Amino acid sequence: MADIYRRCGCRDGAGKAYGPLPDRATQTQRAAACPVLISDSKHGSWGFAVSGGTHAGSGKRVQVRKMGFTTKREAQQERAKVVDQLATGRYKGDQKVTLGVYLPSWLDRRLLDGLRPSTGHQYRAYLENDIIPALGAVKLSELRKSHVDRFIQTLRAEGRGATTIRRIHATLSSALSAAERLDLVDFNAAAKIALPAASKTKAKIWEPEQVRTFLDAAALVRVGPLYELTIYTGLRRGEVAGLRWADVDFTKRELVVRQQRVQVGKVVLEGAVKTDSGQDRRVSLGSEAVAALLAWKLRQQQEHDAWGAAYQDNGWVFTYEDGRPLIPEYISRTFDTLVTKTGLPHMSFHKLRHEHASLLLSGGVDIAVVSKRLGHSTIAVTSDLYSHLLTDANRAAADAAEAMLPPRRGVAHTSHTLDA
Repeated sequence: MADIYRRCGCRDGAGKAYGPLPDRATQTQRAAACPVLISDSKHGSWGFAVSGGTHAGSGKRVQVRKMGFTTKREAQQERAKVVDQLATGRYKGDQKVTLGVYLPSWLDRRLLDGLRPSTGHQYRAYLENDIIPALGAVKLSELRKSHVDRFIQTLRAEGRGATTIRRIHATLSSALSAAERLDLVDFNAAAKIALPAASKTKAKIWEPEQVRTFLDAAALVRVGPLYELTIYTGLRRGEVAGLRWADVDFTKRELVVRQQRVQVGKVVLEGAVKTDSGQDRRVSLGSEAVAALLAWKLRQQQEHDAWGAAYQDNGWVFTYEDGRPLIPEYISRTFDTLVTKTGLPHMSFHKLRHEHASLLLSGGVDIAVVSKRLGHSTIAVTSDLYSHLLTDANRAAADAAEAMLPPRRGVAHTSHTLDA
């Protein structure tokens, strides 16, 4: 077929569609075309055909045909665009794939590329419960900022929290950024969308006296040493659940965080810890933390003896009576029950990590050390989370700097001398 041609919807006496009429038609092509096309230059519409390159997915030769142009010039101009896009690898074709089809495949690819299963679980929930129901029918190539903005406004009208909305938006934006990198779309339609401001909330935790009350109560339950260790080390729930005896060195009084056990729905997965800086980090242990672990080790040995051959000894530190590792959700659920019984203000298990940071900062420990113990990706993360706890540390630093100087030899400053 020629590059530029006219065509109509007419049929011959046998009901067969007429062929196209190329711009420079041969005698044979003129004979196969609609007679009206030959006699009336306004009959039918203009179109073009371009062949070139291969499809990135199928490897098949790309054949582009488009009709419906009013004039020959319009067809020529559009053809020139397509030729340029094919030559530079920017041709996207007549995409029919919708967000409902693209988004799950994007997430599956992310998981194959190493996205944490727990993060993938949260992304999938956002896709299935929020994004796809609202935007799934929209073609990927036709998604515009107005669609995304309307979606965000709907979430706000439904009363969704600012943090949740920002997380949903981040999921969509990440997927569209991937589409942009792959030249599936020309731009990320979720970029530069106005989002509700997420207010930074201070970590509300117990006072030291309340921590002691909790620890006294925890001493009366089987897994009390787990909560004691968490307060004294700041380990995440998954890190405590993933701790093995091989990672504990009583001689050096330290433990190494090598893996975590996280719960995705009802499935528990083992893997690397949350951040690269948190992976294989060494956390020193104080006397009470060591004592808690030794007491737990003794109890675990007694349970091992009681269960005999039925005991599942796989080297985990915190286990059920039969040696099976504790399910992360069990750790949180037991903690909530214990807090309720003590009558203390409600606090999530994760806040024990904040409790550890608070104790360190109140004790004047450098924030860089705190950040390293917690396994934060940067000191900035630690500072943002605990800036409200740094006032006393800053004041102590100011006093310490002045204390390093020898006594003043002249007259000390007074309010009178300052006013002079």
